[in-house]
Amino acid sequence: MTSSSRVRLAIVAAAVTVGLTGCGVAGTSFHPGVAADIDGDTVTTGHVDELVYDYCEAVRDQLSQDGSAVPLGYLRSGVVGQLTLAAAAEQLAEEQGVEPTQEYASALAELRAQTAALTEAQRDAVLEINGSGVYVQAVELAVGRKLLSEEGQRSPDDQTAGQRGVDELNAWLEEHDVEINPEYGIEIVDGQPVDADTQLAVGVGDTARTAALQEPDQQYAKSLPASQRCG
Repeated sequence: MTSSSRVRLAIVAAAVTVGLTGCGVAGTSFHPGVAADIDGDTVTTGHVDELVYDYCEAVRDQLSQDGSAVPLGYLRSGVVGQLTLAAAAEQLAEEQGVEPTQEYASALAELRAQTAALTEAQRDAVLEINGSGVYVQAVELAVGRKLLSEEGQRSPDDQTAGQRGVDELNAWLEEHDVEINPEYGIEIVDGQPVDADTQLAVGVGDTARTAALQEPDQQYAKSLPASQRCG
């Protein structure tokens, strides 16, 4: 891919404040293989691992050119958070009887054009991960427009409608059972995945503290074995 069409590592660049994970989940209520449960819909750990692997392969050249690296645990946590929000938004859209706005279809079309040189698995991973954030915003906008119209506002601007949709999604998250496996160390707060400090082991020492930083430390990331980092 050319420099103008390279896939952007959206999970890392976005404000997804997660830390490196990897602890077990003994003693929790999660069934083996479940990364998140969104009111009965599940995201599996297998699907997350497959997405992360294919996504990492998709952006490997970009990371090599940039001279950067990302701990795989950091990336897994970001993916779980994004997929959890997307699943919640999908259920909200079904309840409200709306479809995501045209911005979502346009974003996917642009991503498909940018990833034409990738394998099918890599392209699908980029579309699902990078597209999830756009999907959530597009659903929020559609829901907001509908609700404001029902409340008598016939032509609300996008900012007003989007915020109304954000509020509705947050309310949905509060009213429904949404759980993320503590292994990933995140939770959804105000519609965003944030570091929840939910891991079942407490890191000690400089290396462990570095692993738990909100942004991936490059010196630490590059010190990891190849099997534990992207780039």
